Amino acid sequence: MAQIPQSLQDLINRFNQAQAQLQSVLLRKQQYEAELREVEKAIAEIERLSPDARIFKNVGNFLVPQSRDAALQELKDRKELLELHVKTLSRQESMLREQIDKLRDEINKELARLKGGAAEAAKGGG
Repeated sequence: MAQIPQSLQDLINRFNQAQAQLQSVLLRKQQYEAELREVEKAIAEIERLSPDARIFKNVGNFLVPQSRDAALQELKDRKELLELHVKTLSRQESMLREQIDKLRDEINKELARLKGGAAEAAKGGG
């Protein structure tokens, strides 16, 4: 078995790195989406409460009283931030998927070129 050319090895390494980055992005995106769903549920629940309802916020080991409006604002701010993170990660995901597709094509072209060269060498042509 012939040794893999360095150019092909480099393409494979870049492909593997892009795959690993994509997995990392997908995991972070999934975590943000899960937190976003929780925040949206909390917003819906708090909006159902009367304006003078007592709300408590978990701070470390303590429950601290907080106004309904302050709690809603805090959750809406968090929701906005999470949506921004998800949007950013979605863009990164798209870019990485394109990069992976291009690298896959380059690897396949290089493999085809090597097979073609090996076939020529086997025929005694080159």
